[in-house]
Amino acid sequence: MKNKIWSKIFIFVFFVPYFLTPSPSHAFYKKKVLMGQFQDPAGWNQPYRPGNIIAELLVQELTREKRFQLVSISENMQGSMDNHDKTPDKDSMESAIFDSWKMDFPGIISIQGPGPKMGKPKMDRMDNPMNPLWPVGMGRLSQKASLTEIRGDIIKFLPDTKKENSKESESLGSLNRENAELQVHVELVQNKTGRILFEKTFKVISNAGNRPFSFERLNLGNRKGKSRLSSMNYALDYLKREMGSFITDKLDSLMLEGEIIAINKKEIMAQKGQKNQKGEIEEEFLVNLGSANGVRIGDLFKVHAVGLGLHDPFTGSDLGDIYVRTGVIQILHAWDGFSKARSLGGKDYKIGFLIRSTTALGESKVPSI
Repeated sequence: MKNKIWSKIFIFVFFVPYFLTPSPSHAFYKKKVLMGQFQDPAGWNQPYRPGNIIAELLVQELTREKRFQLVSISENMQGSMDNHDKTPDKDSMESAIFDSWKMDFPGIISIQGPGPKMGKPKMDRMDNPMNPLWPVGMGRLSQKASLTEIRGDIIKFLPDTKKENSKESESLGSLNRENAELQVHVELVQNKTGRILFEKTFKVISNAGNRPFSFERLNLGNRKGKSRLSSMNYALDYLKREMGSFITDKLDSLMLEGEIIAINKKEIMAQKGQKNQKGEIEEEFLVNLGSANGVRIGDLFKVHAVGLGLHDPFTGSDLGDIYVRTGVIQILHAWDGFSKARSLGGKDYKIGFLIRSTTALGESKVPSI
């Protein structure tokens, strides 16, 4: 009898948490990531572009991790908060940063939205000290999406710094060995504000290759299983892993951010017997975060009005960005790319207001046993 009881306890303790714990693809928030440009080394005059090589390798690494939502933003889409109802035409639609059908990166999602134009608010005097959003109006309003852009500079890309050709290698018919040196500076930038969040310089030197570097032979998509690679190939593989680990660690420390993209106000009917009393106004919101980002029903997001670059009238310096918390919203329903929410506190929300998760990884969705 005791053995049966202990066996039931064993099954409950060890197997129930397995079924209750969500899969990794849904356990954490997936931050929006834009792969920006990597500048080639100064004075670069070769037919191939090292900056494109690094960017494409990072896209491969981040796609393999399946931890982030890779997006692209159309440069043709210009606009402001005043014309957010404008529907984009076919000519303004842009594919992903890379040709996904050629590069095998189907996970990159194209975003059509307002361009980088900034300006002072026109409708509301948010620089009025009596306004609850003061002092947001003392800064600039950004039309950029809230996501993290990855960009950088290629400081060195030297695939053939030194060649060695020994008699032994010639007798064996081996190709010349070469040393490769690679140095890259990477930045993680908040797209909405243009501020650098994190940055780091990576340096790699390799002489492990057994063939000269050739861009024509550089297969970015499938290099596994090839025994004869150049030293630059080995350097690129190492750099891809190191940069990918750095980017993943830093993005995991950030809150999930998005924007309010639509507001619907509806009047709740007054209760029976209250003929002359007007009903309350209830607001529903659409936000540009959805189940693809790990958002679920019941998740909470803080809402902020943001002013960029507070200007010091005495020194002329940039004092930083202003974030004024205006309330909290709760997710009512989550679709793939967007969600519907209601306000739990606060009012006078506007389209374009920043929403920010209360946890960086969405740990609250993981049940505790």
